[in-house]
Amino acid sequence: MVLTNSERYTGYNVPTGREVNAATEINLYIDVLFFINFTMDFLVLSIVRRGMKYRFVWWRMILGAMIGAAWAVFAAAFPILPLLFELAITYLIISTLMVIMAFDVKKGKEICKAVGALYLAAIVVAGIMNALYQHTKAGYYIEQILRGNGTKAMPLYRLIFLAAGAYFGIRYLLWWIPGMWKKRNNFFEVTMRYKGKEKKITALLDTGNRLYEPVSRRPVHVVTYEAVQEICETVSEVVYIPFGSVGKSSGVMPGIYLDEMEVRQGDEVKIMIKPLVAVCKKALSVNGEYQMLLHEE
Repeated sequence: MVLTNSERYTGYNVPTGREVNAATEINLYIDVLFFINFTMDFLVLSIVRRGMKYRFVWWRMILGAMIGAAWAVFAAAFPILPLLFELAITYLIISTLMVIMAFDVKKGKEICKAVGALYLAAIVVAGIMNALYQHTKAGYYIEQILRGNGTKAMPLYRLIFLAAGAYFGIRYLLWWIPGMWKKRNNFFEVTMRYKGKEKKITALLDTGNRLYEPVSRRPVHVVTYEAVQEICETVSEVVYIPFGSVGKSSGVMPGIYLDEMEVRQGDEVKIMIKPLVAVCKKALSVNGEYQMLLHEE
């Protein structure tokens, strides 16, 4: 396909590294352009999912990357929109649609966080790719691929290898930096799920928590009322759990069985089915740093 001024690519595209005069005609291979943009969008979305701890749903990730790649192809093939309008669509509408589709975020605040993370990940990937362009011939080879010049182009497997190297390098940093920090403390990210709703909170592993349900001897985790009320407005079963604490020799707390609880620290994830949590009306930490006390088991 012959295009004029067709290097005005948008989206999270791989930089070609060479500017082309507005009157220059080049051959643009739509399938190659779509594949490169899809691959890069998928890698960026994967980095965002990793960093934001979103659940992985493969078909959503694929559709999210396809939205970005399809728009990049359309903008390159039909450069009819004013540049500012095209950029607004790219960085506001398309980015929002990508994160909504890929991560199933619905609330405005969550969408803004996801879009911001998408921008940040795209900048990091673009920086790595720009460094490869400046210090290697990667940019030149990528341009040859887009031009359809197979004799001078980088073999596709090498391009995929470079992109994968950037992706796994960023993934390692996302794993290593939080992991080094979290190993120094007992804080965990907990996702509570109940009747189709879910809530993410911060939990502290309480080595002094030896609270058990007296009949079944199931371990009991303690959560604040404010943290759980959003997903447990109505419950089908309440269990009353006796306890003793400093300043109070005995008492009872209402407990509920959640459908599922995901406890995460770095790459370590534990899924608990039907965990029993006791609901406490008082704050568990003075500054609100955590909302749950995990049982020592």
